[in-house]
Amino acid sequence: MVKLSKEVIHVGLYGGKGLFGGKETALEASIVQCDKFDKCSFFKADQCACVRSMSSITCPFGIVRNEKGYTSKARKYYEFKSKWKEHEKYGKLKSPPCKLGLIDDVVIFPYAYVNVEKEDGKWVVNGPRFFDGGSSAIPLTEFTVELIRDIVCKRPQALMGGEISSYQAEVVPKFISHLKEVLPEKYEEFVAGFPGYEQKIDYVGRKAILTTLSPSAVEYKANRYSQFNEIWYWDGKILTFTSGHVGDFGVTKHYEVESVVIRPSEKSVVTISDNNQVNSNTIFVD
Repeated sequence: MVKLSKEVIHVGLYGGKGLFGGKETALEASIVQCDKFDKCSFFKADQCACVRSMSSITCPFGIVRNEKGYTSKARKYYEFKSKWKEHEKYGKLKSPPCKLGLIDDVVIFPYAYVNVEKEDGKWVVNGPRFFDGGSSAIPLTEFTVELIRDIVCKRPQALMGGEISSYQAEVVPKFISHLKEVLPEKYEEFVAGFPGYEQKIDYVGRKAILTTLSPSAVEYKANRYSQFNEIWYWDGKILTFTSGHVGDFGVTKHYEVESVVIRPSEKSVVTISDNNQVNSNTIFVD
């Protein structure tokens, strides 16, 4: 049995009135506890596999306790809602993306199309996996370079025949990139043992915690209208507006922007626009 710390790491509230109508359900508090959070790569990015979501990642360590509340017609509804919304860990973490993880020397493997399973005492790569089967939890000592090679060489076949090309084109590059981030020593061991698999990883377009990036120009690009693009300079402590669009200020209507400076928090996330922004301390959230 997992020995839990007394500290709750996340609280979420679910249920209540639906955004699009329908029958109201009773509020439910989801309380996550774990004694491995300080040894978890997901937690470092303010994420947790135990946060309720549609994610296929499962965690062998965390425990979730659900406490059922009330509908808005009940007298204790607002008391229950306030109790958990005012909890210091309310909304603290988010569900992680489909990404390699490391929790206390256990590797979490959650990728699409394949299963990594133990058969006759040996970890093997099976597939294809067409339905959500959760993630594999593999001891770090058994996550060998040979197993990594089998993962990147796998060519899962579709039900109607033919290779699932998106595995090699999309999943494998993503896995190798995550391997270098989460398990850099294992990545170096792998590319040294199997020359030819080392690749220049392109981080542009990925999301990372700003305070872990190298000093650089940071860009925001609007989805449709380029006139709303922004460029800021990150010096390691503050962001200084350089060019582009800034929102209106209420103090007056006639002005020119000379300088805008903001200090991001440790939760501030930006999109990588240049590979030089990334360093060994960079924490990605995708």
